[in-house]
Amino acid sequence: MKKIVIIPLVVLLLASFGCETKQKGPSNLSVGKSKLIHSGNALEAVGHLEKAEEEEVNKLEPRALLLIAYSYGLSTGDANRGGDEAKFKNQRSQRIEALTEAEMKHILQVLSQPSAGQVRKAGLQALVDKGHEAAVLILDSLAKGRYPLLHADFTQMLVDMGPDELDLILARLTNETTSPVLKGKLVQVLAEIGDAKAVDALKSVQTEATIDPGLAMQINTTLYQLGEASYKKDIINGISHSDIAVRRAAAKAMVDIDGISPKTLIAGLKDEDSEVVTALVEALAVHRDAAATDELMNILTGELSKDPKQAAIQTLDVYGQNKLARGLAKRATMLLIGGTVSDPDNRYYLVQLLRREPFKKQIKALKTIEDLGSKLHEYHDKKEQEDLVKIPLAQLLNEVQ
Repeated sequence: MKKIVIIPLVVLLLASFGCETKQKGPSNLSVGKSKLIHSGNALEAVGHLEKAEEEEVNKLEPRALLLIAYSYGLSTGDANRGGDEAKFKNQRSQRIEALTEAEMKHILQVLSQPSAGQVRKAGLQALVDKGHEAAVLILDSLAKGRYPLLHADFTQMLVDMGPDELDLILARLTNETTSPVLKGKLVQVLAEIGDAKAVDALKSVQTEATIDPGLAMQINTTLYQLGEASYKKDIINGISHSDIAVRRAAAKAMVDIDGISPKTLIAGLKDEDSEVVTALVEALAVHRDAAATDELMNILTGELSKDPKQAAIQTLDVYGQNKLARGLAKRATMLLIGGTVSDPDNRYYLVQLLRREPFKKQIKALKTIEDLGSKLHEYHDKKEQEDLVKIPLAQLLNEVQ
């Protein structure tokens, strides 16, 4: 009798244990989210998330994740390769139409995490396509400082929404409670949208008694871009202003200022602010003058940050292509091997300059007259100790053989 009682009990316990184990497995929601966010596998993620939408009592998260997944699968072409493009397009369109504010907020919460980088662009595009309701949420999030990792994306999204949301942007810009920082971002958005309907609103903000000088200059530059040529003189004067925010705003506009004298830009290169100098260097690539090469070379070996140095390399490359930098390869070589540039980062920038095509041509052209290649070889083998410099220098030497 005891055996007859024990066997069913054992079977019952095993069955109970099996059911309990099954219940403890990962949910479709967690698996789908992981496959989407961490693996970038939209096709597999959708399968789990569609089941999760049926299973979960709270539909908010699976619906938000599904819209991201459909958008990402279409953007990568995975939906097309998997034969699901029509389904993904249809589902994405329907879900954008039905998208609620709560779902939009959850999408932003998901996409504001650093781990969501690979799906972020596609997910945010769904909100751009949603239009007005998303624009309201974006402006509110910017005003309240929510989702700080996405703020740069938010301004671009407003630009992408374009003239359709212009009235909403202008209303926020002219609102007295809007912070100067947000007003500055909105002015940048209006500059990129480029709609002349913004002119009156910009001028009204400019007349506010407490306007920040930097914001006032941003508005000047935007009004100039929108066809208000009378602001040109104030903008040019701005690059020598005592307020750094004014100088930065004015410098960024120089590339678009019609008829600006390169001498004015060259004089501004002595500024100690890297952001100002970078903008002026970029402007000199458009408003060219061979006289700028001295200051551009000084930037390469000076104490500013990497941004103006990279910009100087790019502008000097443009000058080389346009025959405005004759003899510069020799000058850069002499600086490099002469022992006067103590900072290895700056020597690295000199090598990067020499690797640009116009200056490699100059090195080759001088081979029979003044063999710069041999001098660089000797410097590489006997003097340079830093791998940061030696590795690209070796690449340069191979390229000019």
